[in-house]
Amino acid sequence: MQVSFKLKALAFVCALVAIGASMVGDRASDWTVLRSIWFRRVRGETHSERLESFYAPQAAAYDKFRRRMLWAKEPLLRQLRTELADGDGLVWVDLGGGTGSNVEMMETHMPLTKFKAIYIVDLCHSLCEQAKIRVKNKGWENVHVVEADACSFTLPEGVPAADVVTFSYALSMIPNFILAVDQALTYLSENGVVGVCDFYVSAKYDSPSRQMSWFRRFFWQMSFDLDGIFLGSERRLYLENRFQTMWEENGSGSLPYVPFLRAPWYAWVGRKQNVATSANKGPS
Repeated sequence: MQVSFKLKALAFVCALVAIGASMVGDRASDWTVLRSIWFRRVRGETHSERLESFYAPQAAAYDKFRRRMLWAKEPLLRQLRTELADGDGLVWVDLGGGTGSNVEMMETHMPLTKFKAIYIVDLCHSLCEQAKIRVKNKGWENVHVVEADACSFTLPEGVPAADVVTFSYALSMIPNFILAVDQALTYLSENGVVGVCDFYVSAKYDSPSRQMSWFRRFFWQMSFDLDGIFLGSERRLYLENRFQTMWEENGSGSLPYVPFLRAPWYAWVGRKQNVATSANKGPS
């Protein structure tokens, strides 16, 4: 109870900072997001209803705010550019793709014409609507927005397999992450790659490159749990059990209106088991 109270107190202080900042310059969209994160009660009987309850009020301001906290996206997309450099006519499935910002970021690393089809898959209706607006404004004819559950999504008829599947800050928000990963495995091509980036906490005993103290593990897991984001190490361990790790990077990044603290993140790329390893394999 004391920890819960302290976390809520920290949230309140951060919100006050945000209000003060809004008085200096245009921070209205930031306040919309902060209000949803810190004060809005998430409602709904199903996962899709809970996602809609949380994201609908902030959907239009989502990208502007998140680009200042989702630091693992950039290193993941850079690595995927390397992995996909020789490909053409590719199929990309972006699970939990939200507003389609990952596709826009990828366009700065490689031409989207290298992709035969890109599927932005998300269960949240409001975020899908934002993605549709982005696709229309960008004129992307090979990008398709699909409102669906990552745990049950399948490729359209006539599309045999995906060359790349990504979970960008999505796996930590999928309750049945095992089913989502296993489902992605069913339509990933034999030589395809899986890319994941997210917040994380280490296991109690983990590799030196990502080991955390008990306090950091406890603090970050409890903090994100308040928003229905699950940072337990079992998600990452399951990925490494189902796929062959090709590359990883671990880091930490700032959060808007939260001074001094840096949230831990990771970016990871893997392939199906028994596929030749890449020269770009990261630290163990």
